[in-house]
Amino acid sequence: MNVIPEDLFRFAGLVVGMVLSSSAGALECGNFTFPKCSAPDVQYAGGFDPGTGFGGFGGGKCKAVRTPLVFIHGNADRAISWDSQVQGGVAGYTPPIRSVYQEFKHQGYNDCELFGVTYLSAEEQQNPQDNFHRHGKYEIIKKFIDAVRAYTGSATVDLVTHSLGVSMAIATLEANDAWAGIRRFVNIAGGIRGLNSCLYVGPANAAVATCGSQNIFDPYVFGFYPNYNRWTGAADEHSLRLIPSRRKPVLFYTLHAGLHDQVHCSTAKGFSDCAQGALFAAGPNVRAQLDVGAGSTTGRVDFDFTHLSPDPAQSIKVNTMGGDTDGIGHFKARNDTGAIIYTMLNEDCKKMACQGPYRGGPVQAN
Repeated sequence: MNVIPEDLFRFAGLVVGMVLSSSAGALECGNFTFPKCSAPDVQYAGGFDPGTGFGGFGGGKCKAVRTPLVFIHGNADRAISWDSQVQGGVAGYTPPIRSVYQEFKHQGYNDCELFGVTYLSAEEQQNPQDNFHRHGKYEIIKKFIDAVRAYTGSATVDLVTHSLGVSMAIATLEANDAWAGIRRFVNIAGGIRGLNSCLYVGPANAAVATCGSQNIFDPYVFGFYPNYNRWTGAADEHSLRLIPSRRKPVLFYTLHAGLHDQVHCSTAKGFSDCAQGALFAAGPNVRAQLDVGAGSTTGRVDFDFTHLSPDPAQSIKVNTMGGDTDGIGHFKARNDTGAIIYTMLNEDCKKMACQGPYRGGPVQAN
């Protein structure tokens, strides 16, 4: 095989990264109570200081040789949850043994290639019903991505996003015309078409701002009411499902839990199409959209956004956490799929080939 010097240099760097990956990571979960870790919010190292957000991780005594990866968490969450442990499993399948973060470390990523930011304050994490898309959050995410690029010297980063973090990251890039700095984008259970569970509270309920429609004076301020505003609808220039068709140099991937996702599908209204809520519209740069949901499906009951689960008054009738109870739902679609995410970012895969070595549960391509 002919190897040019640049390729040889890159190969050597990857080998060094794999050797270093056996050392302690720049991220520790601490005690884990599903679905959250308990370790400190701030876990930066190696002089990395983004100067933004409410905590995060990344950096070390190393040099980035791969495209750096930035993790964006979901509602009521924080960055360190990307080290959330895999718990239980799917009946008849072998559960993964590593968190998402540890899977990337296992595959040779070093601490200067893995970063995450917490964009919600401690108070906001405790009040998920009040969180919506707005400029203050875009500023945090944009500044963090810029800090990662400056620290690593990389022109581009990959984004792995979950739930609210999916649409928050897309809106950040749209508001700042910043897609040129993104190579690949992984959407995990995002509200790409809004959340059908918002149908119960309506598009203008002051008590549940996360489900709002859109500010009439500022289109970049919006909520998750489905198929209603310029972001959750099907035709506007800001339509989340159509973003890949307008950002063709970027490769897009989706992981979701379908009818097993309690955040999308715990809904008495709109149950018939709730399983499509996380999907981009098909296109050549939408390389794979995989349903990894397993176990119990959600119940057709109204959702309580104050604690991100079905209404407790009705919980005696249904399984309140969908697939996350005995399989894979909204949170385990993130926690258990490190092997798939790694494959999406590091191979030229399409559709089912992006499953890679993951055998932790059933996988279907949309």
